[in-house]
Amino acid sequence: MNEALQLLWLPFAASLVLVMAHAYFGLQVLARKVIFVDLALAQAAALGATLAFLLGHAPQTAGSYAWSLLFALGASALLTATRFWAGRIPQEALIGVIYVVAAAAAFLLVDKSPQGTEHIKQMLTGNILTVAERDLFIVTPLYAAIAGLHAWASHRGWLGGTPARELLGDFTFYACFAVVVTSSVALAGVLLVFSFLIIPAAIGVLYAAHTMHRLAIGWVAGAVASAGGLAASYMWDLSTGAAMVCAFGVVLAFAGLLRPLAFARRRWHVVSRGVAVLRWGLAGLLAGSALWWTAAPRADQPFPDTLEDLAPSVRIVYMSVREIAAIDEAAAYAERYRQDGERLNAREAESRWSGRPLSDETVRKISSFLQSYNEMRRGEEFVQREIRAQARERNRWGGLLVGAGLAILVAPRYRHGWRLRQTMAARLLKAR
Repeated sequence: MNEALQLLWLPFAASLVLVMAHAYFGLQVLARKVIFVDLALAQAAALGATLAFLLGHAPQTAGSYAWSLLFALGASALLTATRFWAGRIPQEALIGVIYVVAAAAAFLLVDKSPQGTEHIKQMLTGNILTVAERDLFIVTPLYAAIAGLHAWASHRGWLGGTPARELLGDFTFYACFAVVVTSSVALAGVLLVFSFLIIPAAIGVLYAAHTMHRLAIGWVAGAVASAGGLAASYMWDLSTGAAMVCAFGVVLAFAGLLRPLAFARRRWHVVSRGVAVLRWGLAGLLAGSALWWTAAPRADQPFPDTLEDLAPSVRIVYMSVREIAAIDEAAAYAERYRQDGERLNAREAESRWSGRPLSDETVRKISSFLQSYNEMRRGEEFVQREIRAQARERNRWGGLLVGAGLAILVAPRYRHGWRLRQTMAARLLKAR
């Protein structure tokens, strides 16, 4: 636990800073209805960083940042000019053109680099785990100053009113946003920056009408999503940026599902409808899984496999005691081989970190042992799959009957629900 905290507290602090800055600009983006402006500016900044990389500037250096900012400000000028073109063409389409052209140009440049694939991955998902305290000390006051300056100028009415001021307001917004995005892409990547921008702001708009309330809700939602993504990345050894983007999507979906319940006057009715939908969904999943089991018993069966992982005792429905014992024995051997392989990997990694590298002969032996352990583990996993497939093929009709029976049991019964609603309505009338 202490190791996880030591590794993740700085990325989490960086995520909080990014959420607080981007949620403000996200509300501005939603109000202006230029949803993908962040992707366009971020991709322009990434194009500048790619060109700087080819010119010999290392990532996250002053030269790389200068090129990124230059391209992002150029894109800001183009976005400001779209006001004159947006009579017949929607501005969002022009923003998409800027994004596509910048992305294509970046691919063309990356194609000339021997490390092109890794650079593309770095641009898209970033690596927030490598953020340093020095980065936070730089970007935190920068974000605060830019957001505060833009909010103050907007409140004083300096960025609107006349056509000239509106044009100045557009460029000021895009330029401020470009500085923020340029700094953020270097830390977190294009996809994660877009998530920081849109998703917390969207959740705030879902639940509040006042700007400060929206910001507060967006900050809380962004903090929860960031913590969940970082934890999932650490526990399951996932790509940190991609895991955080998925966590933001899950939080948005959860917030959208909870909104009808939060604002409904007749919450009991919403809950009953929600429970009915969940029951119908579970019944459909059970019925579909039963039909798939019957039609293709040797194919992958996600729902039965998940159920067996959660409650291994359910295997007795279609397996014999001998088959269960054989699967358990194969699983134990596979786990032992996996642990032996991890110990060898840990030994090699420890030797590198401590500065005492192993001899070439020892490295070759470790590699040979790892290959053997992996092959034996895959053999034991094949044994488990084959026993399970044979048992399911032998009892395919039993699986259909059990799945269909559970589906009927789980599915809501409208007659009972109708009687319940009639009873509750009568009680309400009597109370009045």
